[in-house]
Formats: sequence, C-alpha cells, structure tokens
Amino acid sequence: MSGPFIAPRAGQPLDLLEQSAAGGGWESLEQLIAPVIGGELQPSDRVAKFLYALHQHGDGRELVEWLMDITMRLPWRVTGKTMEETAILAINRQAIAGVGEVILKVIAKGKELADAERNQNGAGA
Repeated sequence: MSGPFIAPRAGQPLDLLEQSAAGGGWESLEQLIAPVIGGELQPSDRVAKFLYALHQHGDGRELVEWLMDITMRLPWRVTGKTMEETAILAINRQAIAGVGEVILKVIAKGKELADAERNQNGAGA
C-alpha cells in the first residue's frame, strides 16, 4: 500500500469544498460549517442501547464523564489576534463541543429504546 486509506466521503468532494470556501464569502463559510447530520451518520439502535448501558455501568459512567470533560466542559478560550482567528477558534471549539452533544443525544436515545423495551415486555411501570 503506497499511502493511507481514505474512506469515501458522504459530503462534497474536496475541490468543491475549496472553491466554496475560497470564493463564496461569508454565506459559503456558513454553509460549510452548517451541521450535516443525516441518517447514515446516526448510530444504530444497538449502538445507542449499548452506549446507554455503558453509561449506566460504573466504569462506563467514568468514561462518559471523561469524554464530557474533554468536549463539553473544556473552558471556552477563543480569543485570537484577529477577528478571523477568533472566529476560527470559536468554530473549532464548537466542533469539539458538538462531539459531546452527539454522545449525550445517543445516550438519551438509548435510554428511550431501553425504556420502550421494558414497557413492551411488561417489566415497566
């Protein structure tokens, strides 16, 4: 193998991303950073239930807490030398926090699925 394997992307090809960022102004930049969470990026129900179960376990809870420490709870330091640098730092920090948000949403989905299964099986309230 001559180089790293790069998986196919669901988004735009790199050349279109570069054109968009270079020539479209602020609107193109906003379009680039807009969330693109589609169905294929959502975890399966099995993954959601597993993450919820992991969150319920002592060691798993510690893992999730650590993930929140390095994503959601990081201090918000986004002061750059220029307005552009500050904006880029803010976008970077927002992206890091976004990972934590997604993890929490998946845990919540897993809880809903687990509760629905319990109620369906007659073990719930």
